[in-house]
Amino acid sequence: MIIKNDFSSRERNYLEKEKEGLNKAVEKLDERFKKEEISREKFLKQNEEFAKRQIELNKKINKLNRN
Repeated sequence: MIIKNDFSSRERNYLEKEKEGLNKAVEKLDERFKKEEISREKFLKQNEEFAKRQIELNKKINKLNRN
């Protein structure tokens, strides 16, 4: 009896959804900055945090794609 392991595909789907959510958050932050609802310093700081999270997500996705 062979049991198929689909753990990596489920985790990949989860990471893709997390990436989509992060992209939406970046777009919303950009809209708020354009409407001058937040300061430039706060925008830059938050944008830097989003960039770090996107890099980590891309590393995790690439690692799963190699396996």
